[in-house]
Order: sequence, then structure tokens, then C-alpha cells
Amino acid sequence: MKKAFYTYLEKIGKADERVIQQLEMYSQLLIEENKKINLFSRQMTAEEIWSVHFMDSISLAEVYPNISDEIILDFGTGGGLPGIPINIIFPENKLVFLDSKQKKMSSVKNICKKLDLKEVNFVCSRIEEIDSVWYGKFDRIVCRSVKIKPLYAQFLMKLLKKEGIINLYKAKQLDDVLQFKSYQIFNVSNEILGERRIVEIKHD
Repeated sequence: MKKAFYTYLEKIGKADERVIQQLEMYSQLLIEENKKINLFSRQMTAEEIWSVHFMDSISLAEVYPNISDEIILDFGTGGGLPGIPINIIFPENKLVFLDSKQKKMSSVKNICKKLDLKEVNFVCSRIEEIDSVWYGKFDRIVCRSVKIKPLYAQFLMKLLKKEGIINLYKAKQLDDVLQFKSYQIFNVSNEILGERRIVEIKHD
């Protein structure tokens, strides 16, 4: 799996030594933190992390090969996915991690500190209770593991800049995408990931 991941990094033009070293360290930190709090399935092997989580997270680069100078929100980040891999391959951005569970946010903070990631911030809140200071702040919002309820969709739009976009990571189920007025679906499926799509949603 790791070898296939390195091949994938080459495919998207991100196979430099810094990226590989940081992702290697991230995989180790993620496994360590997962012993304390459940960030991903404990049945998952260390090798599977590279495909199921890392390759999936950076598949965004297939659609957007050059993301820079953006303020990005990782909504429902859990263990820092997809935000941390995105920050590693696209370091010229500011990233904000949002999750409602304090223990998970503490783990993400700890991981980011040890990875020495720059320009990162952390917000522990439900999206509908987030401080209004964040309204209209984000160029891009990424979400990989949360089903978008109508209430969430309402607040995602409040957090997004007028010219910003939301990117949802999806497999077959796209029912929560249909509630948005303007969206485009990009197929990033492959033999390892299976059926995967990046959805682009523009501001209402």
C-alpha cells in the first residue's frame, strides 16, 4: 500500500522528500494517538492508513493541482483528515481544524505541533455554534467524513467567502449533495481507493 501511495504522489507531482518524511511521521503519530482515543478503526493496519486515509485525503490534488494562499477549513476533522495531508502537500495555505470533540482536537493539536506545521488553528465547536468571527473567512472548506445535514449546509455557506468553494469527499452516496444549488462532481476513483469523488460546491 505504501509503495502504491508513493507512486500516487509521483502521479500528482508531490513526491518530494519533505512530503514523504512528514507523512511518515504523521502515520506514526496517528497510530500513537489512536491508542489513546479512537481516531480511526483499530482493525486498520499501518499499511492501510496510506491508502484509506492519506491517498484519499490528497486526491483533492487531482482536481486542484495548485492550492496556495487560501484559508481552508477542515470541517469534522477527526484525526486531522483530510486537513493535515492537504497542509503537508500544500503548505502555502492557512488551515483551520474544526471538530466538536475536545479529545480529538487535542490529538490534532499534538500531532500538528510535533509535525511543526505552520499556519494552523484549532476550533472546538459544533458548526452551528461556531463563533460568528469565522463567518465569510474561508476560501475553501473540505469535509471527508460528515454527512451534510441541511443545518450544516446553512452554516457552511455562512463560513464560506462569496467566491469560495466547498469540497466534499464522497463514494457512491451523493444524496446530501443534491441540496446544494450549484455543484460539480469530479471522479478520482482508482483501483486502490475504489469509487471516490470530489464534489465542488460554490456559494449560493
